[in-house]
Amino acid sequence: MLCQICHKREATVHFTRIVNQQKVEMHVCERCAAENSEIKINIHNLLSGIMGIGTATGVGQKTHSTIKCEFCGMTINEFNKTGLLGCTKCYEVFGDSITTMLKRIHGNVKHHGKMPKNISSTIKDAYNLRSLKEELQRSINKEEYEKAAEIRDKIKLLEKSMQGKEG
Repeated sequence: MLCQICHKREATVHFTRIVNQQKVEMHVCERCAAENSEIKINIHNLLSGIMGIGTATGVGQKTHSTIKCEFCGMTINEFNKTGLLGCTKCYEVFGDSITTMLKRIHGNVKHHGKMPKNISSTIKDAYNLRSLKEELQRSINKEEYEKAAEIRDKIKLLEKSMQGKEG
């Protein structure tokens, strides 16, 4: 399919826009898409819409316009528009918003994936130890004492192994 603007190159960008409650589809080449200001998509607005940032706040919460970093002066609205923080204090001030955003995007705020191959074994062991302790606490809360005993034994072995590596 040829570009609907220049009619010369192959259309590789396809988008749909609603204009006056009517669906308008455009098929354009990359060059025309980059040059046409009506086609350009603001990625921050797109992600904000997907994540629900800027929607109404719940009862008892601060409104977005009142949350402001006292150190650098950045507001939550500026953060939502740019996706960038102004200073290290912003992490504390906007912590709830950042956590909510990460949960919407990734489903969790804690990394549960692969680790780099060159990471030291002590860091891996410490990470595994922390995970086992969390799992132990969950088992105790669920009153799964047999499983908790197995996890406790794994923790003891791992701690003993870690002490052997240090000494």
